[in-house]
Amino acid sequence: MKSTIGDSLQVKAVSCPAISRATQGAAPSGVGAEVPDFFSLIDRQAAIVVSLARTTRAILQGKESVHSVRLLDLEQRRQELRRRNQAALNSPAALTADVGEINWTMEALDRVAAGLFRTARGVDQGGSGPDETSCLMIEAIETATESLRHGYSRLANGSPVAECDADAAMASEQVLGGERWLRFPEAAELEPAALSQPDGELFAEAAGHPAGRRVGRLDELHAKLAAITLEVVKAGAILRNWSRQLAAGWHDRRSCGGGQQARPVWPLMGS
Repeated sequence: MKSTIGDSLQVKAVSCPAISRATQGAAPSGVGAEVPDFFSLIDRQAAIVVSLARTTRAILQGKESVHSVRLLDLEQRRQELRRRNQAALNSPAALTADVGEINWTMEALDRVAAGLFRTARGVDQGGSGPDETSCLMIEAIETATESLRHGYSRLANGSPVAECDADAAMASEQVLGGERWLRFPEAAELEPAALSQPDGELFAEAAGHPAGRRVGRLDELHAKLAAITLEVVKAGAILRNWSRQLAAGWHDRRSCGGGQQARPVWPLMGS
């Protein structure tokens, strides 16, 4: 069976008790505040990512301007939610809980959103446009972010069954397989900060004739989209881990309840 990037990820597992503490509305011992509603915050963040993916695809396909008001509005909302997430992570109650993977997921989604924004703003709409590979990649990213959003929504609404959504998001790595991946392997080592590089640097012109410049721009576009895809795959791996552990706790509760209706072992935050 073919090994995938997602399967080979070294994702640190969070124990069920740790997840429960991080997602319960009850305040930890000695703290007079409730743990923030992290899954709802992640759900809102994922909604912005999905909108950015759709807008970026439209811009790459020439259906929307790089100066789109919607694009700028989404970037502003991303920055506002980033500040809100950081405040939640720094709250006294959160500091006593195990929120390492929640923090990592929020950061990964923010890197995806920032990368999509910079990719869209860096498009040269006066040029010849993206190639088939670019279109396949941005479509895979859009589909994967929608799957992540579905999974996070399930968690936020009290259902631990999000593994299928996580697997669907991780399947986006297939667009990096085979010969395509060999064309832009540098994305595997692309630093996260590169996803937020200044406008205009993504499509810096290469020396040579116009055809050579187009190849250089496309290679950079492919590398940027590949890096975004890898972030999505990693976020999917953590979502799958959360779903498996929470579902196991849910079924354990059901088996101990003498046939009572199954409910998640972790109550909704703020409930």
